[in-house]
Amino acid sequence: MTNAPIYDATKQRITELVKDRDPQTPVAATPGWSVKDVVAHLAGGLRDFVDRRFDGVESGEWGERQVRDRKDNSLDDAFAEWDANRERAEPLFDSPMGSVLIAEVVAHEHDLRAALGVPGDRDSLAVRAALTKPLQQLDQRMRENEVPALRITLEHGDRVLGHGEPAGTLRTTSFELMRAIGGRRSVDQIKALDWDGDPDTWIAALALFGRHRPEPFEE
Repeated sequence: MTNAPIYDATKQRITELVKDRDPQTPVAATPGWSVKDVVAHLAGGLRDFVDRRFDGVESGEWGERQVRDRKDNSLDDAFAEWDANRERAEPLFDSPMGSVLIAEVVAHEHDLRAALGVPGDRDSLAVRAALTKPLQQLDQRMRENEVPALRITLEHGDRVLGHGEPAGTLRTTSFELMRAIGGRRSVDQIKALDWDGDPDTWIAALALFGRHRPEPFEE
């Protein structure tokens, strides 16, 4: 099934969320970026997906370049570019890249919600869909690095990451897991979740982008 409807619905929520808001509102989840910068990143990032341009992803320069290149643009400019790039990206949603795009846009929806004080849609299909690709990546990484298997119990069922019998269990919600593995929680916040087993066994492996947030982030 195509990921396009989930992406488009999330894009529409973001549009409604930020309209009539100050585009320069800081977004604490993405330090140094404003509301306008996050939308510019989504617009520019989508074009980079179309062009298969991923230089600087691991270092963080990928997103910073998109924001920097559009620093003189308005929020309206960002939305216009996002609309144009959405049309170009249509074929991606029926490809393996579709689940990556879902993870990206849903994460930033909740970054913006936190910045604007408008929490919501945390138990949605979009949040569950946003975990699809990240959990596949974490499972592969744990297997490759021989990290003991971990059972994750969510509101809609269990998932085992890694190879073999689980050596521990993490019980949480899809939303909290998305934020924890996506760099929006500190190590201490992740350790404070409901664990069976020593969380230190899995903390490093659960950092999707190679690092957790250095300080706690509440939303």
